[in-house]
Amino acid sequence: MIPILRSQRGLTLIELMVALAIFAILGVLSYRALSEVATSRDRLETNFERWRAIGRSMQRIDTDLLQAVAPGDQRGAAGVPTAATSTSTPAMLLGRAANGGGPEFQFLRLDDSRGVRRVGFRLVDGRLEWLRWSGREPLGEPAVEPLLDNIRDLRWRFLYNNNRLDAWPPGDRRAALPDAVILELDLPDVGTITRMIALR
Repeated sequence: MIPILRSQRGLTLIELMVALAIFAILGVLSYRALSEVATSRDRLETNFERWRAIGRSMQRIDTDLLQAVAPGDQRGAAGVPTAATSTSTPAMLLGRAANGGGPEFQFLRLDDSRGVRRVGFRLVDGRLEWLRWSGREPLGEPAVEPLLDNIRDLRWRFLYNNNRLDAWPPGDRRAALPDAVILELDLPDVGTITRMIALR
């Protein structure tokens, strides 16, 4: 009996090319998916760091403003401020930073180690800076610490006797503190953040 030869069937050239094309498409899709995951992770980390920097800046501003005192504040036995006396040093002062900078806001703050000292915040070239002087008066150059970058605009407003004011101090009330300070921070990547810090 003569054995019947069965033909060995393999892949044709067309089948091989189709298989290679499928593998190539799967490889490209896998690469793009992994690339998107990496890009999304980097973007989330960048956003997270940005929000952390914003949070630290807001905390610094809150901490300083909650310790704001009028120039003549005398602490009573319970640590409560008594009536402020009039002095030439304003309790708070809103002006413009030197060399064409943005708004500069200065005020007196009660410091545990140094007593009452002048601190402030200013906007220069899109950067929010924290200013600290050695005493009550803004004499000499302050110590400057950058707080937050990439700021489009910064506005300080003041709530006093149920009125919203764009400047401080109002008239001859140089020793007075407002009821609240309103901060509006305009960030191109986030939008406008508004924060009100009650002082009384």
